Amino acid sequence: MLGVIRIQRCYYHCRACRRGHVPLDQELRLGPTLLTPAASEVASIAGLQSSFAQAAEVTLQKLCGLRLSESTVERVTEGTGQRLAKLLDEKTTFGQQQLWPWQRDTRGKTCAYVSLDAIGVRQQGPQAGKAEGRMAYVGMIYNPNSPHDQQRPMPHSVRYLAGFYELDALGLQMRRQAAQVGWDEAEQQIALTDGGSGLEAFLRKNFPLAECILDFWHASQHLTELGLALWPDDEARRHQHVSAWCHELKQQGGLAIIRTLAALDVAQHAASAREAHTGCLRYFQNHQHRMDYPRYLVNGWQIGSGPVESACKTVVGNRLKGSGMRWGEDGSDAVCHLRALYLSQPGQWESFWLNHPN
Repeated sequence: MLGVIRIQRCYYHCRACRRGHVPLDQELRLGPTLLTPAASEVASIAGLQSSFAQAAEVTLQKLCGLRLSESTVERVTEGTGQRLAKLLDEKTTFGQQQLWPWQRDTRGKTCAYVSLDAIGVRQQGPQAGKAEGRMAYVGMIYNPNSPHDQQRPMPHSVRYLAGFYELDALGLQMRRQAAQVGWDEAEQQIALTDGGSGLEAFLRKNFPLAECILDFWHASQHLTELGLALWPDDEARRHQHVSAWCHELKQQGGLAIIRTLAALDVAQHAASAREAHTGCLRYFQNHQHRMDYPRYLVNGWQIGSGPVESACKTVVGNRLKGSGMRWGEDGSDAVCHLRALYLSQPGQWESFWLNHPN
């Protein structure tokens, strides 16, 4: 990392296959690039934390005296992410298989959690032209703290995957990550989503034994919007009804709130309010099977998809959604992959660089 090193090494050429070979390069883990694996790693870490210009002009110079151009940091970081994506496509996993000490619920059963969400990333076309934004998926396998289990989980028990995935490909990779941490050994599997299009079908296909739960806060948001449509100018009445609805949803479940909404007399309200009521009722009817919140809470399960929403911001948003940022598709996909690995369970990043340095 500290500058240019000149080395002399022997080069061998095979007359039969007409290929060259430098044994010392393998010993030193040197590849075709001008940077050693150590320099590539620290350049990638810097490129993941802030803009490539900031990484080149400040971070690397101040921390280790490594002087690289902005374009070099960008090329190294995105190249590493593309290499990681290729390895994941080839069914590569990192680190040893390790059974997580899954947290227990009120029944004493071990619980494993999976979640998936998407976040938009602004794109830029050729010659800085306009381009449609892309949605990056963020999937996670995680083992949250449970107030019902005195045994604490391992620190940072989470595996992330992120990028511009097709859902079928993402499903295969998430199952591999889950298998490596002993997902199938958990007595209770739980899948949490916010109800986005296609997410429930994805989880049922890839984690068929998991109990699917709809994020309570997204469900309650529909009740808030209905209250606003029905009583736009009466805040006190609106607050009274919405609070009662949300309490009923949490304490009695989806079927109870469906009955309450169906019995609501909206004939005297405006057409837009009646339409909002119809849409809200349909929403709860469609998702009732994932709204048994009283049972979830009695069992000590999580009912919020906050962890994956936070992951979208942490893994993708904090680096790729800065003010005025626009990305090329390949580069943003590569950085998503690399940040997901970097922020995952300790040991994942180290295993990648130890076994796949270039």
